[in-house]
This record gives sequence, C-alpha cells and structure tokens, in this order.
Amino acid sequence: MIDFVAIGHVTRDLLPAGATAAGGTARFAALLAQRLGLRPAIVTASAEPAPAGVAWANIATHVSSTFENRYTPAGRRQWLHAVAPAMSVTDIPLGWRTAPIVLLGPVVHECTPAIAAAFPSALIGATAQGWLRDWNDDLPSPVRLRRWQPAPKELARVHVLSLSSEDVGGDDELAAYYASATPIGIVTHGARGATMFLHGRPHHIPAYQAQESDPTGAGDVFATAFLIRLWETGDPFAAARFAAAAAACVVEGVGDTALPDRAQIIQRMARDNRAIDHVTHTS
Repeated sequence: MIDFVAIGHVTRDLLPAGATAAGGTARFAALLAQRLGLRPAIVTASAEPAPAGVAWANIATHVSSTFENRYTPAGRRQWLHAVAPAMSVTDIPLGWRTAPIVLLGPVVHECTPAIAAAFPSALIGATAQGWLRDWNDDLPSPVRLRRWQPAPKELARVHVLSLSSEDVGGDDELAAYYASATPIGIVTHGARGATMFLHGRPHHIPAYQAQESDPTGAGDVFATAFLIRLWETGDPFAAARFAAAAAACVVEGVGDTALPDRAQIIQRMARDNRAIDHVTHTS
C-alpha cells in the first residue's frame, strides 16, 4: 500500500561546470517521506530515473523540465530551459488513490489543484511555487512571478498550501493572501522561520539554528515534513516545529543527500528548545 503520493515534475537541474542533477518538489518530497518510514510514490512526466525504492508512474517523455539556478547577493536568479508534459487525473494509478497523504508539487503548472479530486479521503497538501511562475515561450527563459488568481473552488480539496516569501518577490501581503486561501497556509522565510496561517490567523514559527550549505529543497522539505506530521498528530503547531527542524537539517548538506530521518529531526528539536518554546501569534 502507498502511504504518500507526490505529484509533479522530477526536474533536471543544471549545475556549475556542466553537471546536472535530478530535482523537483515531488522528488524531494517522496525521498523525505521514505526517510520518515512511509511508502512513497511519484506521479510525474520526466526523463530522469526513478529514485530507488519509490513507486513511479511516469508519462513517457524524452524531456525533463530543466532549470538553472544562480544564487547571488540579491537572491536566486532562475532560468527555465525545457518543459515536460502536463499531467491529469487519468495518469494516477487507481491503486494509489487511497493513499492517506498527497502532496501536489508543481514546478511549471504541470498539475492543477483539481487533481486532488482523485484522492477523496486523503490529507492534501500543495506547494504553490509552480503556479506562481511564468516564463517566455522561447526557451531558455528567465522565470518571473505570475499573479496566480485561483478561484476558491479550485482549492476546495487542498488542506495545506505552502509557499516561500521568495516565490512572491517578498510581497508579504500577497503571500498572506495565498496562505489564507486554505485552512492551513505556510509561508517560509528561510533563516527567519515561517508564518503559519490557521484559518487566516498568522502564527510565527521560529527557525532552528543551522549552518547553511545549500538552501535547495528546504521549502519542499518543510512542506512535506509538516504534512506528514500533521497527519500523524493532528496538531499543526507540532507539525510546524517538526518541519522547521527538518528544514534546518537539510540546508546543512547538499541536495537530497542531506535529507534527515526521524531520529535526526527529533535530535535537532531536542538540541534547540528555544525554537520549540516560542511559537507566537502575529497580529
């Protein structure tokens, strides 16, 4: 039985000196779920290989959605080099539709919130990043902010929506608007922690101390860890603390090699009680 389904493109990320690596929210999410003891699956369209031990439903394609990230003092600059096919409800294996946890992880609009209807009994999370991106038709193209305007009914089956302040160009008002569109909304702020919106009411979630080496995937790890822990406990505050600790672990390594297991997350939480004890309401 599949416990966790991640839906989204497994990407090809262009690295310095001509190297490449597989990436994408769905891949990070499934691998973290595996590290936390769940049985994960990915629904994707990608030319990248399936991660070991992860169930895989892949639309046949010779193209992976391909990104190039450059980190500068002014923030990340991103280019899109290729786009893989989109996915629909019919691409989800019937046997996976009883999974209790689902994360929609679009990177280039490849799935819509409506795909959540395939999982009538699941806890549904989504990362908004891929719905907030736009680009030129001629590739490669710089990625720019898209003013996504979902109708309320589009998000009716989404329980948790996650995004980063970087996804909206640092516009706190816009971030709060999106995060308040679902029962629980998460806006991550990197080393400044996160804001969790419960039915529109904001609560600050402090970050755990970390020696940052690579920020790639930190937001995806936060969203995934939060969703899994929320399913396990039903407590959004406990889930947020667990997610913050998971994100602190992953930024101290490089890529998915630093994905923590449950013991590492708990150790990080125990080591820094300050972050556990000071979740605050923000008026």
